[in-house]
Amino acid sequence: MSKLLDKLETISEGRAQPIGFGAAASREKRAPMLVVAAVPSGNAKLNAAAEDGGADAVLIIGDRKAEQASRKVGAPKTGVPWGASLNPATAQAVRELVEAKCDFVVLSPAGTQAAVLREEGIGKILQVDSSLDDNLVRAINRLDVDAVLLAPLKGEVFPLTVQQVMAFERLAAAAGKYILAAIPPEMPVEDVEILWGLGAGALVVDLAVDKPEDRLAEVKQAIQKLPANRKRPKSRMSASLPLSREWSGQGEPDEEEEEED
Repeated sequence: MSKLLDKLETISEGRAQPIGFGAAASREKRAPMLVVAAVPSGNAKLNAAAEDGGADAVLIIGDRKAEQASRKVGAPKTGVPWGASLNPATAQAVRELVEAKCDFVVLSPAGTQAAVLREEGIGKILQVDSSLDDNLVRAINRLDVDAVLLAPLKGEVFPLTVQQVMAFERLAAAAGKYILAAIPPEMPVEDVEILWGLGAGALVVDLAVDKPEDRLAEVKQAIQKLPANRKRPKSRMSASLPLSREWSGQGEPDEEEEEED
């Protein structure tokens, strides 16, 4: 299994990470969300900043071919799992990433060859946004992908609005996969808890900013401040149930009325 997916599974199960030796070993509080640092292809400085800042994984973003991206940036020195964003994505390109020890790949639905879904040895993450049709969103559950990355549409403004949250909720609920959420530079860290409430187990943080170390640190700090449990709004079941004839005041027709000539 992909190391990133293994971490997502651990997060979803709420397992703690033991420290020290023996039965009396202390346990540190595990962050409720992972941080994936997104860095441009070939930017060794940002790659180092991601590792030094404690990112759980690194995502290489760029238009270069897969083998060029992996050769230019390489695997993080600390053993942090790394992945690549491919668009377009071919089965051959994904095989080359597997050979380069790439842990996961982020795919675009429209730009990915269907044959990529049959490739093994790498985690497959499908990037989706609110423009995706309902029928296509429901079809994700049957695809051979491991997770979905919720991404905002170009030009969207932040902080998140109720409509944006509704759109993300639709995607997250129907996909039936592990959820990652992108955090563009314009999104305030106050929105982290909202994304967590939608079920996101990881945040993809864009480090192509003026102060990448500070951005990574503030996102990690926001994650540490998350409450112990997700707060889900309680739905009022009775509000959506149709009223019976008796309670609606209509009642059943009288027998005398039915027997009228």
